[in-house]
Amino acid sequence: MIGVPVDDGVGRVDGGFVNAYVFQDPSGTYLVDTTMSRSGKPVRKAFARADVGLDKVGTILLTHQHVDHVRGAARLQRDSRALVACHSADAPFVEGRIDPRTPLFFRLFFKPRPVAVGRPLNDGDMVGPFQVVFVPGHTVGEVAFYHPERRILFSGDSVVERNGSLTLPAARFAADLPQAVRSLQVLRKLEVELLLPGHGVPVRKDIPALLDDLIARAPTEFLGAAGGRDSS
Repeated sequence: MIGVPVDDGVGRVDGGFVNAYVFQDPSGTYLVDTTMSRSGKPVRKAFARADVGLDKVGTILLTHQHVDHVRGAARLQRDSRALVACHSADAPFVEGRIDPRTPLFFRLFFKPRPVAVGRPLNDGDMVGPFQVVFVPGHTVGEVAFYHPERRILFSGDSVVERNGSLTLPAARFAADLPQAVRSLQVLRKLEVELLLPGHGVPVRKDIPALLDDLIARAPTEFLGAAGGRDSS
């Protein structure tokens, strides 16, 4: 197993405050997000401990453009020769054709290296066993990756875990916070038995109830604080 075992063929790579995941099945090895490290060090360590070469990675799936998820992509792609896939709306940012709208601190000290997106994604596309679920708001091209047969959801930052509950990332990082709140309804329609968030720990129990709770409190907790306006 590559990373900390979560489920059959699924390993979690702890990148400090952000997660990457490795998924393995007969169709190949997939890396979901790449951590904050410019070299992808946590991912490299996980592969080294498992005595598996990075060249086994066939596809790097990026949930969205933010630096804490994509910073290791260029180096890991170079060394693995994997195909990089992300939503078409976020691809210009990942490729460096448009500067990301992130706080100045991140732009100065944590700017990722551009990486070519070999496969731009759109809602409903299939990548191996995964369905692309378009859940914009946190970024313009935020996606989740859903395994319909196994009911596994890699949620990126469309929904994250904190202290046993589900929540949204800080409003200041959202491109369109009202849209991020609306996108929760898309996630709620999925049958999910294992939720793997970009931040926090994997969630197995009471996922529908946890999403219902977040959907109910989000208008007040997030949009109320933002005055109902986009938090760009």
